[in-house]
Amino acid sequence: MLGAITERRPIGGVETSELVLHYCRMATHELTWSAFLREPTRIEPMLEKGDVVLRRRDGESLRLCRESRRANEQQALLAAARLMSAGGSTCRQALGRGVTDSLPWTRFLPEADRAAFVEEFLSHLGACADLGDFTALGRLLAEWKNTAAAFADGIAPELKRPVKEVGGRVPRPGE
Repeated sequence: MLGAITERRPIGGVETSELVLHYCRMATHELTWSAFLREPTRIEPMLEKGDVVLRRRDGESLRLCRESRRANEQQALLAAARLMSAGGSTCRQALGRGVTDSLPWTRFLPEADRAAFVEEFLSHLGACADLGDFTALGRLLAEWKNTAAAFADGIAPELKRPVKEVGGRVPRPGE
């Protein structure tokens, strides 16, 4: 079972929030950016147990991890993507049938679009795993979710219609 427990406790005089994931015994420690700047050597013992998330007030949080762990994750994802691709049409058909259970928002997509989503997802997964950067896969998921939302709202048919006429020139602001 995957679960999370949040526990606040001081570590070496530095207040942290430790999020323990009960999956592979990996812990994710949280530390404020200012606490990290005051005592940067406190990170090393935390990295022995898992990743460290540095929370910043003025920006996006940062995640620190060991390079070996990141490389292992990348290799595992690449292997999974290649195995799924090697499964050919049988694998794609099985994924197509089970996609609505795993990703319920895909129920709003027409069957042909759902099949197209599975094809694109698998293609992007392999390419992203090979690059070690999943930004494009995240973007693809967001785009397909927006498409599903358009179908759920009933506006997708209108968006698919050809544009009948182009309007006039739009004036610049302040003109």
